[in-house]
Amino acid sequence: MLAAREHEFIALHAEHFTRVYHYIAYRINDQARAEELAADVFRIVWEKRLDEPPGIGWLIATARNVLGNEYKGRRRREQLIERLTEEVRTRDAGADDGQRAAVADVLTRLNDRDREVLMLSYWDGLSTAELAQSLECSPSAAAVRLHRARKAFAKAAPSHLMTERKG
Repeated sequence: MLAAREHEFIALHAEHFTRVYHYIAYRINDQARAEELAADVFRIVWEKRLDEPPGIGWLIATARNVLGNEYKGRRRREQLIERLTEEVRTRDAGADDGQRAAVADVLTRLNDRDREVLMLSYWDGLSTAELAQSLECSPSAAAVRLHRARKAFAKAAPSHLMTERKG
């Protein structure tokens, strides 16, 4: 039974992946992300365990929903960056505008995961245990993620920013 389902899925994927990918790729400007989202559509098909393989209409409707989630995520990230930039501007009254702008710039250049870990730790004031709970991982994994995020920040930060911070 599983083998037959796998063969049907492979055939469905071979027949429709390119069309689903193009549907998504035409709407976002990121080839790699379009591939990931198209793969998500087929993951959903696999998880749904439909009685009959879906047609292209169902796949495109699912792709539209996946794109909607992508757009929402992008908007949330943009709002987060805007909020973060504003927070950096107003948070530390003792820091000069150049330093705040530099911190905001570095944070916006970090990947989403590192930025989120740093924000949870510094802006939201979460302890390592609370960070672990928020990230749904062990406290030691949270500590490692925070350490890596700090290293990524230090690597991306201008050298004058890091020396001012230490002093």
